[in-house]
Amino acid sequence: NGLLRPDFFLWLLLSRRSVCPSDYVGSRCQYPSPCSPSPCRNGGECRAVSHGNTFDFHCACRLGFSDRLCLTPTNHACMSSPCRNGGTCDLISLTAYRCRCPPGWSGKTCQLANPCASNPCANGGQCSAFDSHYICTCPPTFHGQTCKQDVNECAQTPSPCRNGGVCVNEVGSYHCRCPQEYTGQHCETPYMPCSPSPCQNGGTCVQKGDTTYDCSCLPGDKTFNIIFTHETITGHGKKY
Repeated sequence: NGLLRPDFFLWLLLSRRSVCPSDYVGSRCQYPSPCSPSPCRNGGECRAVSHGNTFDFHCACRLGFSDRLCLTPTNHACMSSPCRNGGTCDLISLTAYRCRCPPGWSGKTCQLANPCASNPCANGGQCSAFDSHYICTCPPTFHGQTCKQDVNECAQTPSPCRNGGVCVNEVGSYHCRCPQEYTGQHCETPYMPCSPSPCQNGGTCVQKGDTTYDCSCLPGDKTFNIIFTHETITGHGKKY
């Protein structure tokens, strides 16, 4: 007749495995878990073991411990506390270990002071440790053992400023004071007074000389036509 029999639902219910809360075990989660709370010590993992209608537990002990509750240390490499200066000993096997060293220490047993721990390299320098010594790799604008000395780019030959520009040294940098005929970071670009146009409100820039220009204003504009020099723009010149 197309209807499912009641015993089918019973079979379906019993065939499904229950996902129990951590405090219970069993096919219907009807038994208290012997692993709640865990009786295993020293990091051992508790596993519930079924014996019919009763449950017991088994402790899977960490390396270096044994017995039912993982209470008994076995003879292993970390028992002699080989890690120094606050290092933590991790067992790789019963006869091999690895030390996790605190900041400032390195080496197999954390016996070496890390010379880079105090960040001795200034101004963005990169510290490289070699046993108990360090070397600073400085950025191009600083030098010295700890990168604290400024590099005077203006003392270099040839000067970084071209076309008669005057080099002015700064801490970590420099800038060029260019003659009026040149512009750019290194005075490398001939100054073009009308490129880009400095004239506002639709005025047309007309170059008058190597460094001077005239703004031809639109009809009805009440501003004056005036000739400017490169120094006028930078605040050091005169108007004509």
